[in-house]
Amino acid sequence: MPSWVAPHAAWAAEVAGDEQTTGAFGRLFLHRLGQFVDGHMRPLLTDEENARMAELMEPDLAELADAIASGGFPPAPPADWPQTSPSRMKGPVAGRIGILGDIHIGSKHAAELVPAAISQINRLEPDAVVAIGDLTQNGSREFFQRAHETLRSVDAPLAVTLGNHDMWGGAESRPLGRTWFKESFAVPSYGVHQHDGFALVVIDSSDPRPSPFPPFDLLTGGFLDQPNESVPGGSFSPEVLSWLEEVETQGPTLMFLHHPPHPYLAFPPLVFGLDENSTRALSDAARRLGAMGIVCGHTHRSVRYELDGVPVLEVPSTKEWPFGFGMIEIGASGWSFNLVQIDSADLVETASTEAGVLFRRYARGEDEARSFVIES
Repeated sequence: MPSWVAPHAAWAAEVAGDEQTTGAFGRLFLHRLGQFVDGHMRPLLTDEENARMAELMEPDLAELADAIASGGFPPAPPADWPQTSPSRMKGPVAGRIGILGDIHIGSKHAAELVPAAISQINRLEPDAVVAIGDLTQNGSREFFQRAHETLRSVDAPLAVTLGNHDMWGGAESRPLGRTWFKESFAVPSYGVHQHDGFALVVIDSSDPRPSPFPPFDLLTGGFLDQPNESVPGGSFSPEVLSWLEEVETQGPTLMFLHHPPHPYLAFPPLVFGLDENSTRALSDAARRLGAMGIVCGHTHRSVRYELDGVPVLEVPSTKEWPFGFGMIEIGASGWSFNLVQIDSADLVETASTEAGVLFRRYARGEDEARSFVIES
């Protein structure tokens, strides 16, 4: 059995909670997660095997229907913020970096929350800002134009890269995300951003290949009939792989990309993160450059772990609960991270009404991933 199976199962159980905390919602989540797996496995199984899987699910369906009828779903909790104490690195600070996670321009609340976050970041006067992919909700030309217009208000030097939602969408039936990105931003989606005293290595992990499956809706438990957002997982193109082998930096270095490295130990483990080959290339480059850390988006949650000894951080989406952006300080002695909540109480309270208890359990992640110091 692969080593990631037990951690993935533990994550699913933690998010689902129990009857007292999530009611029938937790059971629905686990059921829909099973349907996601079954839906992707169906073409690989025989008719007899698929029939047996459906038979095994029938009792659970009946119990789930009874639980929803009797207990219903818990209401969204009041607007809140997971409390953490601010962290500051020791020693001189070479640079301060703002992080915009998965802004999804074109989605609900993004038009209000993302500009509010940018305004707050500007007041903090960082030396650089990184938008870490999923700039748009569906990769359409219109949404790329809106994303560019929104990000133009960032005062600091800006680095941007692409995510899976940016690849395939809108009215076109082909992956034109990179075309619209180049037209709107007129900058590369990967590269070294060398600053005075520190360096940021931004890597494009987006994969334009179409998924063999349409997007899956966890609420309905079925695939959607809509344009494909491309493979939800990530992969480095041959061009990016070749560049990454030769890249060099000066000073303390952090690496940024949309997808977390393999294996991604949350929903779902194998088709959502960076592929194995690209993960090896990422690890090799991180060790060669002496990178202090790797920062990822994509997962809309706060989690820390390591890739072959290099710290990895997943950051939440700025436009979703807990409605924050990242601030990093970096220097020769290490780096610190703080997740900062958008300070518009009205916006946060309005958007919080759609952040149910289950999503908050997921997006909260680990308390220690929202504020920490890593010493070199």
